[in-house]
Amino acid sequence: MSDLTSAIANLSPEKKAELIARLKMGRSPAARTTTVDFDANHEYRFRSDAPFDLVAEPLTVADPDPDCVQIQARAASLNFRDVMIALRLYPASPEVPSNMGSDYAGVVTKVGSRVTRFRPGDEVIAMNIGHVEQGRIRSNSHFARCLNIYEMCVFRKPRGLGFVEASLIPTVYLTAWLALVHCARLERGERVLIHTATGGVGLAAIELARHLGAEVLATAGTADKRDYLKSLGISDIGDSRSATFAAQLRAAGRIPEVILNTLAGDLMFEGLALLGPFGRFVHIDKKDIAADTPLPMGRLVQGLAFHFLDISLLLRNPRQLDGAMTALVDLFERGCIRPIEHRCYRAAEVKRAITDLSRGTHIGKLVIEY
Repeated sequence: MSDLTSAIANLSPEKKAELIARLKMGRSPAARTTTVDFDANHEYRFRSDAPFDLVAEPLTVADPDPDCVQIQARAASLNFRDVMIALRLYPASPEVPSNMGSDYAGVVTKVGSRVTRFRPGDEVIAMNIGHVEQGRIRSNSHFARCLNIYEMCVFRKPRGLGFVEASLIPTVYLTAWLALVHCARLERGERVLIHTATGGVGLAAIELARHLGAEVLATAGTADKRDYLKSLGISDIGDSRSATFAAQLRAAGRIPEVILNTLAGDLMFEGLALLGPFGRFVHIDKKDIAADTPLPMGRLVQGLAFHFLDISLLLRNPRQLDGAMTALVDLFERGCIRPIEHRCYRAAEVKRAITDLSRGTHIGKLVIEY
């Protein structure tokens, strides 16, 4: 039995998900094959009916609703939420459906009757929550090639960026912007500790922090990732899988004013304890939120500010969403910030891309090219 337990523990996330699905079904799931010609067909989606099960199928796209823009995707970048959705583990946000593929770049093909900011032929980026039809967001429509998106979620693509580079922007740069600028009010000369800094949000936060004139401290989970951070010119680098990062910074007298936190449980509390008077702590990991982890108020005794950031809630505040994205597009066009590290896959390789993302060995973002 111990050998079996060990074998299961060593399975990759997608293999564990497949095993769970088979046990629930009492048999092996029926084989499903893709019926889409990716080179000839420009209207398709990926459907998922079991963990890590992704099969492309044709999608007939109707004309956009009055408040929607129809986009033909050229690239879509992945986020870790896509892995969580693939595993059926993602804690959904209130009233926001969980569709894989939230960061798009492409070309407008049609516009609804009330759309005023775009016209066919415009190159855009989009923060997608799902393909819209007749006022409803279609469920189980992942990484659609052509789709209708609410106008409030569509923005002008920065001039000078290709579609792949532009698809990197929405989730990670928006998260970094709201965390550092809106929540933390990061100022020139301050120190910011960015956890798991080789991920998409981490690398975007490094770009923004440096633009703001802040000093970057960072953590990462492997030696290779810490070496990559060194190559970016960061000198204070700790281990994101150990509480030693806090002791290391205390010993060096390198106390941050701001922490962008992706760590959970005890490591989250280590970060809170590291901050000095009036420190700002921005938490973007959902595990403790989903678990309703208690936060003793005594930990905030030094006048600390604790923020939890979920950017999907911006869909309830379109003005703030538009302001943040407009500011980011301007920074890219002026060369103040740059696209982050990324790796590309073809549309037919979506499942492979999700699998690679689940392993957590990559740096930056993974992108699907259509």
